[in-house]
Amino acid sequence: MKLHENKWILELPDLIRVNQLVRHHINFKGFDLWYQELTLPQQQTLTNALCEFAYQAGVNDDICDEAFNLSDLSSTQVAEQFFSFHRKKHPDLWSLYQWIMQEPEQELHSIFKLFVFLFGVAEGKVYCAEAKENCNHWWHRDLLNDRVVQDLLNNPRFYNTAMRDDDKFD
Repeated sequence: MKLHENKWILELPDLIRVNQLVRHHINFKGFDLWYQELTLPQQQTLTNALCEFAYQAGVNDDICDEAFNLSDLSSTQVAEQFFSFHRKKHPDLWSLYQWIMQEPEQELHSIFKLFVFLFGVAEGKVYCAEAKENCNHWWHRDLLNDRVVQDLLNNPRFYNTAMRDDDKFD
């Protein structure tokens, strides 16, 4: 992460790490170790990014149910608060962002855990449905292959790459 105009932002290595930690299974322990290394503003940034990525991947009620079950947060205050912002067709992302930014540090970890699982479940479903011939997402490349990761990190136009670009590493 880097500080840009008084705001923390995820950089490419962070984006790769986020996607590596949900590839084939949700590695909450890996996310949690990373989270514990961060300052509060960085934790808020990571949590907010996971929220945004989850909704971009397509959070719906079935994904919410699965994520809550996996995270053991189903009958908590976090669940109640989350569902006050989550709406089937039009989630209130601004209120979710405000919630993340204003929640006390001890409560933020539960919110973080929720968004790890929401993102992991939603992204997992999208990833499993992708076909190399049609996928145009760099984050769906083989991020568990060190050579692919180095290719992304060394390519100033990484965002123009996709699954099919991994063929050269087979």
